[in-house]
Amino acid sequence: MKFNNFLKICLILCLTTLFIQCKKSNNNYEEEQEESYSDENGYSDGTYCAEIDYYYSETGTSSTYTLLVEIENNELTVIHWPNGGWLDDSHFTPPDISSGEASFSSDRGVDYTVKIIGNEGDCSTSSYVTDEDDLIQQKEDDENEEYRKKQLEEEEEKEAEEEKRRQEEEESKE
Repeated sequence: MKFNNFLKICLILCLTTLFIQCKKSNNNYEEEQEESYSDENGYSDGTYCAEIDYYYSETGTSSTYTLLVEIENNELTVIHWPNGGWLDDSHFTPPDISSGEASFSSDRGVDYTVKIIGNEGDCSTSSYVTDEDDLIQQKEDDENEEYRKKQLEEEEEKEAEEEKRRQEEEESKE
């Protein structure tokens, strides 16, 4: 009889333990499902590591960098440059990045493609980047250099014409 009571107690303990473990597993499953559901709906607000491709048609300059970006409401709102600067949504319309990738053009005509590659701290970011100010300055410097070359060519043409005119005058005097 004592043996039967012992078996009943063991059976009750086993069933209770099994019930508790199943309950814990179910809670973990629900939490995983919530995380998955969040991932399916895009990205939580925060800072992420991203691969940034840019192209500036005015100079033909293009590059790819790994930088930190900020996402709010599944929209890309800020790109952080390694020099402490940033490009924020005051210079572009925040694109939807819930798929993990977005493309947009800034107010200065630079085209960007941004691909999320991990969470903040999951990657090593580029240490030097040519930011928009550098791109615009490069364009202005190139335009100034082109202007100087054109002025020099025009001056040389004028001098050549002047020299030719003088030679013609001297020849006509003789």
